[in-house]
Amino acid sequence: MIRVQAVHNSAGAAALTAAARMAVEHLGGDGDGCGLIVRLLLQDVRDRIQPGVDSSEVELSVRPEGTEVVLELRDRGEPISGEPVALHPLVAMGLVTQTQTGTDGHSNVTTIRMALQAHHAVEDLDSVEILNEQVPVSTDEFSVRELTPVDTPALTRLLYRCYGWSYPHPDLYYPERVSAALVDGSRIGLVAVTESGEVVGHWGAVYRGAHVVETGSTVTDPRFRHRGIARLLGEQLLDQLRDRQVKGRFREPVLTHTATQEMALKEGAVIVGIRANRGQALQQVGITQGILDHRSSVTVAFGALLPLESASVFVPADYADILRVVLSHSDWPRHIDARPDFTLADVPSTTESTSSYDAANQSAVIDVSIIGNDLIDNVDSALDRARRGGAEFIEVHLPTAQPWLTAVGAGLIDLGLAYAAYIPVLHEDSDVLVLQWLDDSEVDTSDWQYATPHVEALAQAVVAQIHDAAQRAVKVRREAARRHAG
Repeated sequence: MIRVQAVHNSAGAAALTAAARMAVEHLGGDGDGCGLIVRLLLQDVRDRIQPGVDSSEVELSVRPEGTEVVLELRDRGEPISGEPVALHPLVAMGLVTQTQTGTDGHSNVTTIRMALQAHHAVEDLDSVEILNEQVPVSTDEFSVRELTPVDTPALTRLLYRCYGWSYPHPDLYYPERVSAALVDGSRIGLVAVTESGEVVGHWGAVYRGAHVVETGSTVTDPRFRHRGIARLLGEQLLDQLRDRQVKGRFREPVLTHTATQEMALKEGAVIVGIRANRGQALQQVGITQGILDHRSSVTVAFGALLPLESASVFVPADYADILRVVLSHSDWPRHIDARPDFTLADVPSTTESTSSYDAANQSAVIDVSIIGNDLIDNVDSALDRARRGGAEFIEVHLPTAQPWLTAVGAGLIDLGLAYAAYIPVLHEDSDVLVLQWLDDSEVDTSDWQYATPHVEALAQAVVAQIHDAAQRAVKVRREAARRHAG
């Protein structure tokens, strides 16, 4: 890793750009692309630094991480509310794989991930045949074991045999990315393997927090279906997660059929939300004929793997009714506290949050860690930058363990934010209320199917609030405009 500090002037900018370019080229990355990224970041810093008020010193670090290079820029300018919009085209082109911005209590921190050559390396699949449901059943023996980096090319071939290029988690098509995640511990998985080394089944988990994983990517080769592979993989994976002291897992059963919803419910999960229009249109082999003509929506299911400690939940009143219904279908020791005991002196003055952007899905996430008096301004600024960058779906994550959220978050619905989900222990010290903003509040529900009346009622309540939130946001803007005009 290299770390360079410099005063933010022409000479300092040149030194930072040259150092970053050389470091990335040495690692096998695009040095010229890195230089462009650093220049754009420094321009954003220049726009936020007030001469004579803010410190003009900036610090840039560069480090390799798996198939990516991580650039981290720290500055002491005006608080940053989102990544520079100028970077979004670079995300769309694949040069930048992820952006994240926030503060650490001392300075603004902008983190950029750049792809190394291995990040885009695809397995040669020319000789792999896509199998249909009518393929003869195999009697070959298989064994279940942990997924290792050596298995990742075979895992990619399994996906292709089952789904062609239509699988909705594209990272799994890139063996080097999966290998890097296995090595750094952010992903684990189990596979069913034949004696010849062919991977014929997989079930995996990705860490989304210190205590929570997202499980899924469950795939079984059509030749080996109805042999209990998914059940074996699932049972052993859950045992591993419990051994690792993972407290809970969430997943996203689709709304175009009930099978994955029913599987989650059968295994003791609770449907805790609906992410509407959260991803680009996709094709589900065997379910949808061709690509959907609208963005995809999913349910969110959460299941506790270990007993949850008792906790009070603090949420703005606009979202409490939906959450109360969700919690009524669980046995978690959670209680919504509508009258929290706190004083104004308890409320931090400044909100701390990070923002990230996903070009593939034209979506963004605003993750709030500290709720301050300026929560509405902080979130609104981050929403505005994400929208200007082309985001069509934006999530806001709010910790429900901070009592003042009930008060300072009272205006969030007027920003167009509706209930999306509730995920226990997603933050290390708190459950999380997930809100959603949609570019198009007219959600197409024509192909939605529901496993239970609760899922249907929850979906209808969320869609209704999406409409209400959008209308309230328009009303607030127009009233503000009238006041300004009159």
